[in-house]
Amino acid sequence: MNDRGDQDLWDAVVAAEKELVRRRADFYRNAKGRSEVVKAALSGDAWQQGSALGFLDSLSEDAPDVLPQLVGLSMSHRWALQARRVVHRIPPDRLWPMLTPMVSGLLKTADADDHLRLAELLAHVGAWPLLRQLADRAVTHDDPEIREVAEDVTRRYGRFWPPPPATSGPEL
Repeated sequence: MNDRGDQDLWDAVVAAEKELVRRRADFYRNAKGRSEVVKAALSGDAWQQGSALGFLDSLSEDAPDVLPQLVGLSMSHRWALQARRVVHRIPPDRLWPMLTPMVSGLLKTADADDHLRLAELLAHVGAWPLLRQLADRAVTHDDPEIREVAEDVTRRYGRFWPPPPATSGPEL
């Protein structure tokens, strides 16, 4: 049995979703400094961040321009999955060259949780050679918690890694 009030509430949700799609398309087509606005939003409060991630997930052309912010959010507990989804939409031939130095820089000061979040991002986007390098680096780390991350990453994702290249590729 469907209550008419319930249907009215649902119809309002659908109308709001339609309006959101229209507003995103309007912003996408007409904003002059789209990437700058989205970049600022990714550094804003939770509503700004969530709205920016939703926009990028639906219209991801600007994602490469805000990759550092997306990687940062992919390391947070709140936005990790949404940020990874957006990063995953960037074509690998564009993503990996930008991601390699970024991850390398972050690993210099990363704790065990950061190592794990970066590993999850690399696995999500299928950057298996980079993930292998992260694990290889982590396995010799002074911090036992980071070495434990290396073991966990290898156990979870090692079957996806290609064999080591005969010649060296991009290094973390």
